[in-house]
Formats: sequence, structure tokens, C-alpha cells
Amino acid sequence: MLLRARLYRGSVVFHAALAAAALLVAYPVCPDGTALAYEIGHTSLSYSDPARGDRSVPTEAFYPTDVAGEDVPVAVPPPGGFPVVAFGHGFLIPWSDYDYVWEGLVPEGFVVLLPDTEGGLLPDHLDLGLDLAFVLRELREDSADPGSIFFGAVSSEAAVCGHSMGGGASFLAAESDPTVAAIANLAAAETNPSAIGAASSITAPALLFSGSNDCVTPPESHQIPMYDALASDCRTRVTLTGASHCQFAEDNFLCSLGEGGCPSPTITREEQHALTISLLAPWLRYTLEDDLLAWLEFGDLLDTLPGVENEMDCDATSVVWEDGHECAETVGLVSLTTGTPNPFSSLTTIRYFLAEPMDTEVSVYSLDGRLVRRLHGGPTNAGWHMVRWDGRNSGGRPVASGVYRCAVLAAGESSSRPVVLVR
Repeated sequence: MLLRARLYRGSVVFHAALAAAALLVAYPVCPDGTALAYEIGHTSLSYSDPARGDRSVPTEAFYPTDVAGEDVPVAVPPPGGFPVVAFGHGFLIPWSDYDYVWEGLVPEGFVVLLPDTEGGLLPDHLDLGLDLAFVLRELREDSADPGSIFFGAVSSEAAVCGHSMGGGASFLAAESDPTVAAIANLAAAETNPSAIGAASSITAPALLFSGSNDCVTPPESHQIPMYDALASDCRTRVTLTGASHCQFAEDNFLCSLGEGGCPSPTITREEQHALTISLLAPWLRYTLEDDLLAWLEFGDLLDTLPGVENEMDCDATSVVWEDGHECAETVGLVSLTTGTPNPFSSLTTIRYFLAEPMDTEVSVYSLDGRLVRRLHGGPTNAGWHMVRWDGRNSGGRPVASGVYRCAVLAAGESSSRPVVLVR
């Protein structure tokens, strides 16, 4: 049967104005429907690359854990281990200005590495790119070392990412190491050696973000030539309307000084971060974990998020069969996606899939198992369905901020996802 690359088109509601302090949290689900609520652990790694004269590559690592903290044990990994993302910083922007990246990805089960190199006035772009690829290889070795906290916890699947200079360096990283499984970047800048030139040798899936109000790395001379040069079987470029170059990081004086003549952004920094992570996370779940539902979620968001434009070029893939039914057999009889938005303040939309008609119950529970609200119950047709929860209990009263579990039960199968309510 012939396949075509297409995105499932459904209705997903997105609330861009998330609370500034809220984390975009989504959690993996065990086969029995139990949600794994990953906390964020941190450790500082000291790597040395003998291939480059014992070059020092200090690296900050953020990883899934059961109890947040410094140097705490890594959570029990899923089969195959946690996939890894190496992220490169922008010019004169410290790694710490990308906290929303690890806060958005680690709870979903990713390890995020941020090399703390090339932070001066005369950075070496190639060295930064090689650093990104190098730390991925080193962490794989740590996963084989019984003395490392990452022993047995890391997947071989990894992506290189970055912002501005670090985004351009991600192309150099992927060119240098064919084991890199995916590349994603935010307002990537042309580098020396050329990221555009490196793109022609990259066949890994690629996701490029651009800001419509970016005059530091204008898409016409940076991300678009990179996108056009890619040899990837599946590449996507996303333009965030009203987004600026520097808002892909936290507020940084030097970066803001450099874009002083640019058009002012028309979305807030928090909205730009929320849009970025809401698309990056499911894309990484698909490219690094073969999560078919994540690909459908990514497609829905591209279709429905306000202020998002995209172009995509994907060869025939196994993402969705032409008639959609084989996808249902792959993901099981009952499947549930993360609420959108998540966290939410007033309304979240939850989508679920049934492979065949059956009686279905969709409910919200507290983490201690108490029923909070039944959202749907009764005979339900096959296919995708959508329910909304307004943060109220069965009596119509608002419930407190916190983490709740939305579960769908049908034909003896269940699937659940956490949703985070922030008042």
C-alpha cells in the first residue's frame, strides 16, 4: 500500500497566554495507563575531547528524575532509555537563558545537554558544533558506565538543537556526526564554516523555527536557505508571527541591543516560548521515539495554532496510512493525547482515538484517584474525538490549581495523561 506524508487535521484549541511561571508539562504514560510525572534533575559534567587536544567541554545536564534536585538519581527510564537533546546557545547568550527549553522537554522524558563553550566575543562556530555532537557521544558512554548517574538511562537516539549561533552550529554538528537522529533550531544564524553548506549533507529530519519580526537573522538570508539546502527526507520550517530573534531566549541585554532596529515583537516572550515548546516537544517525541500520536499532535498544532505558518516537505513515511486505519492498529484500540494547552488556566482540550466503535468513558481524576469530573460517557464512534475541561468538578465548582489525570477507558483498555491547572 502506498503511503503519503500527511498530517491529521483536527480541532485543537491553543491558549497562547500561558502564565509566565507555568511549565509546559506533558508526561509519558505506562502501558497500564499510569502517568509518570518526571521532575527535573541537574548535574554539571566535565568532558574533555582528546580528538581536539583534550579540549574542555563543560556541560550542564538536565534530566528526568523522581525528585527534583542537584545530582539526584535519574528516573527509571523507559525501554531503550531517555532520548537526548544537545542545545547550543546564541552569541553572547549564556546557556542559563534557555531555561524554558529544559523545563519544557525534561518532564516529557528528554535529557537536555547545554555545552558551556564559545561564550566570548570571537566564538569558533565549528568548535561549538563539534561540542554539540561530542557531548551526545560522551553521554552515551556514560550510559555504559556503572559509576555514572546516567548508567543504563540514555537512548542512542539524539537530536542537536540551538538558537541563533547555536542553531547554525547544530548544522555543523549534524554534518560531523551521522548518528545524530534529528536537528531542530530557533532562528538559526549562518556560520563560518557555512551552516547552509552543511545542510546539503544532512538527511536527518529537521525542524527550523523563524520569527517574522527577526532582523538579526532574517529568514530570507538565514533559515530559508538552510531549509532549501537540506537533504532531509522530512523537513519543516515554522514561522511564528510577531516573534523576534531575542525572544527565543530569556531577556538578554546584549541580544536586545543587537536587535534595536528590528520591528518590535507583537507577541510576548512567554507566548513565543509556549508556541516553540508546544511544537518542538511532539516533533521530538516522534523523531526520537517513533510516537505516532505525537506526529498527529504536531500536525494538528501546525494546522490550528494562531499565528503559526509553516512549510513542509516530507517523503512517503509510515506516519499515517492513506486510509488512517493502520495507524489505529499501531497505537492500539484506545489512545489519548496531552491536553492543549497544558498547563491551562480556564479551558483545555483533550483528544482521544478509538480504533473501533465502543462504549467509552472520559474522566478527570485527582492524583490520589478521586473522580473530579466525568467529561463523556456512552457509545462512541471510531476515530478521533475531543472533549474539553474547564477546571470545574462535577458540581460545577472550580477546583484548585494542581496536577490532574485525564483518563479514557474503553473495551478494557485505558490511556491517561496529566493536565496541569494554573489559576
